[in-house]
Amino acid sequence: MSYAWEEAEYDSLSLLEAQTYMRWVLRAMHDTARSLATLRDAEVDAKKEYEAARRRLMLSPECPRVERGGYTVADRDAWVDERCADQRTAYEVATAARETASDQLRTLNSQSVVITALSKNVAQVHGVLGER
Repeated sequence: MSYAWEEAEYDSLSLLEAQTYMRWVLRAMHDTARSLATLRDAEVDAKKEYEAARRRLMLSPECPRVERGGYTVADRDAWVDERCADQRTAYEVATAARETASDQLRTLNSQSVVITALSKNVAQVHGVLGER
């Protein structure tokens, strides 16, 4: 049985290329971390707007009042949810965007570990061969 990676051909990596990749991943991590902070703020703002809209609707005179033989809690909640659906959607989109940035940062962190290991190997090879 053979695996696709067994036949793969790879170019050798120079010390300069290894350092370039390391700088790239560090820059990407920095940019993603800044983006993540901005997206967290946007998520908090969207959550505040959603919860405020929900509270306003719950206290609205038009909101169905829960009572025996009348509207149920489920009826009231459905009425409120229907009217603040846009704010909830905005909050869910903001949460998804923040989670995506967080996933990207974790991926970049994993890549940085691999690039660091490769850089050390390249430095050792060049050190043994006397190249710089």
